[in-house]
Amino acid sequence: MIRIPRNYWIAAAVALAVVLWMLSGLLRDGGAGPGSDGREANRAADAFRVEVAGIEAERIQRHIVAQGQVKPERAATLSARTGGQVEAVLVESGQPVRQGEVLVRLAMDDHEAKLAEARAVLRQREREHEAAQRLGRSGLQSEVRQDEAAAALASARAALERIELDIAHTRIVAPFDGIVDRITVDVGDYAGVQGTIGTIVDNSPLIAEAWLSQRHFNAVRRGGDARVTLVSGETRPGRIKTIAPRAEESSRTFRVEVEIDNPDGIPANTSAEIVIPTGMVAAHRLSPALLELDDAGRLGLKVVADDGRVVFVAVEIVRAEAEGVWVTGLPERTLVITAGGGFVSPGQRVDYAEAGTSG
Repeated sequence: MIRIPRNYWIAAAVALAVVLWMLSGLLRDGGAGPGSDGREANRAADAFRVEVAGIEAERIQRHIVAQGQVKPERAATLSARTGGQVEAVLVESGQPVRQGEVLVRLAMDDHEAKLAEARAVLRQREREHEAAQRLGRSGLQSEVRQDEAAAALASARAALERIELDIAHTRIVAPFDGIVDRITVDVGDYAGVQGTIGTIVDNSPLIAEAWLSQRHFNAVRRGGDARVTLVSGETRPGRIKTIAPRAEESSRTFRVEVEIDNPDGIPANTSAEIVIPTGMVAAHRLSPALLELDDAGRLGLKVVADDGRVVFVAVEIVRAEAEGVWVTGLPERTLVITAGGGFVSPGQRVDYAEAGTSG
C-alpha cells in the first residue's frame, strides 16, 4: 500500500475548500455569471456617494480685466535754447502753471548790447538800400549794386531776429497748462544750450495704460466705455482713447489707453486696474475651489450627467468676484460635484445627493 505524504492531504483539503466557496457564491447569486444583472446590481450598490449642487446660468456682463498704470495726458522736459546763467527760478515743484508763464529766467549778459548793435546795423542797411533804389531809378546805380544793398538789408534783419529770439529764450515758459514736476536748476547755475531745466506734466485728464492679449483686439473699440480702479481703491468711468495699431513683437500684446477725468489732481505713474466691458454672456457662479485641471491641462470641473456618471467639463473664467467666479461652458442647469469629487473619475457612475441650488 502506497503511503501519501501528510502535506499532500493538506493541499487537497485547501483546494476543496476554495472550490466549495466559489460554488456557494454562484448559488447565492442565482447562478449569474460575469456581466449578469446580479453583478451590475452589486456594482450599483457599491457606487461612490458624492454631494452635488444644482446651479443655473445667469446673464452677466463679460469684460476684460488688465493691470496697468495711469500716466499724464502730456509731459514735457524743459531745456534751455540759449546758454546763460540762471538769474531767477520763479516756480517750485508741484505748482500749477498756465501756458506761457515764465518758470525760469536766464541772465541777459551781453544780449542787450547785441540787440542795440543789430538794430543800428539794420537802420544803416535800410538807408543804404533806399539810396541804391533811388540811384537805380535815375540810372546812376547798377542792378548788381542794388542787389548787394538788398542782400545786406536782409542779412541785417535776420541778425536782429536771431538776437531777439535769443533774448526770448532767456525766459523758460510753460508749454501748456499743467503742474511743475521738478526744476533741476537753481539761481547761479549755468544752463547750456539744450541743458535740462525741469519737467512739467498735465494730469487732467489722466491716461490709464494697459497691455491686452492679441485675442482681445477685436473685443475693444476706440471710444468704448471702461472703468479704472486706482491704487486708492476708487473706481472712475473712462473712455478708450487709443488702441495701438500693432502688437509688440516680444509679448504679442497691444497697448490700450483709457482717458479718465482728474478734477482732484490724482498723481500719475500709479498702478491701476482697467476693466473693459465686451458684452453680455450666460455664465454660472461657483466656488473657485471646485475648479481643477484635467490630464490635458484644461481648466474645468466635475459634474454629474443625467445617467448618473461623472463628466469633466472644460470652462472659461469670465469674471472673478469675492463671492466666487463666473464661468462659461456649462449647460444651462448643471449638477456640480461639491463634495467627493476628488475620489471619482470621469465616466464613473456615482450615487449623489443634491445639497441645494446655490453655487
